[in-house]
Amino acid sequence: MTKASFVDCISKINMQNQNFYVVEDMGVTRAAIVSVLKKAGFTWAGSSATAEKAWVELCEMDIAVVLIDVSLKGAKNGIWLAQKIKTNLNCAIIFLTAYGSDALLEKIYETDPDGYIMKPFNNPTLISAVTMACRKRIKKKPIDSAIEEDTVLIKSRKSLIKIKRADVVYLQSNGNYVNIVTKDALYEVRSKLDDLLSTLSIDSLYRVHRRYAINSKFIKSIDNQNIYTTLSTEIPFSKSFDYDRLIYNLEQLNK
Repeated sequence: MTKASFVDCISKINMQNQNFYVVEDMGVTRAAIVSVLKKAGFTWAGSSATAEKAWVELCEMDIAVVLIDVSLKGAKNGIWLAQKIKTNLNCAIIFLTAYGSDALLEKIYETDPDGYIMKPFNNPTLISAVTMACRKRIKKKPIDSAIEEDTVLIKSRKSLIKIKRADVVYLQSNGNYVNIVTKDALYEVRSKLDDLLSTLSIDSLYRVHRRYAINSKFIKSIDNQNIYTTLSTEIPFSKSFDYDRLIYNLEQLNK
């Protein structure tokens, strides 16, 4: 990479998310990585010595690149963390490893990382790897964004979950929590019904009661008291909410 193209790449990255997070159980190595990347213009968002702690913190952050030591101390290793990130988050992954056995490399390849660096590494190698990972993330973002429009990341009581908007059948408020009922599962999240409706942003989801919102695509029938879903659930309605708008839109679809 020429100096001009390197600077150009950094400029493009600066207009995007350039936060990085380091997961490394060796304190000296962790500090060195942070120092080098900060001087190169990247923004340090945090670091951890264990995969478990890193996962909890990453779920609360917007990170561009995560650098992960493969052989972390603790119950979970770097491979486990990379798999969690790939499934649930949108950030690039770079592995750090001091070992290059065929078996280990095979495990690394299976997670489809955005790069890996053999220890010990020099500063230009580290900077180039992070720069390339950011560049790849920027290039593939339009494709990923189109896919992500159909999903939403929600924090439930137990974990961070990715829900397909098209699968949401109805919402049921229960005090400070709301049950998200999909075609296949039920998730309980801490939220107010109005706030969750805004987060989900589903055009076909209507609030029809102080405690309920329903996806019109899953309505089976309506009588004078209830709306019946394709899951055979009875949903009460009140005309003081979005019931009239729901009925109007259903009638328009049937014309």
